[in-house]
Amino acid sequence: MANEVNHNVIHKWATVSAVTAGTLPVGVDATTLFAEEVLMVVNVASLFGYSISKETAKQALLTDVLGNIAGTMIFESLNVAYPFTILAKIAVATGVMEVLGNTTFEFYRNGGTL
Repeated sequence: MANEVNHNVIHKWATVSAVTAGTLPVGVDATTLFAEEVLMVVNVASLFGYSISKETAKQALLTDVLGNIAGTMIFESLNVAYPFTILAKIAVATGVMEVLGNTTFEFYRNGGTL
């Protein structure tokens, strides 16, 4: 039950973050998404009683450079037809945030620490 509740919280964070980043214009959208990714890692860690700094979360995210580059390229490529691609940007951002949140959740649930 607790895992289900936490996954619902992650889904809500991902949805709100995706809508925020997806609707922002070129230049601030990807930066906002990255900031929201950092906050997601910090918040999920706090569900397990860990207090990690935003800098530690940022470093953890930067270790996945290829995924970050690919996600940013896809997200930014959708800006070619902005604002007509807002829904597609939201879909991409939701996927990124869901995967990040659930992966981080499983990392801590399985005893991982940063």
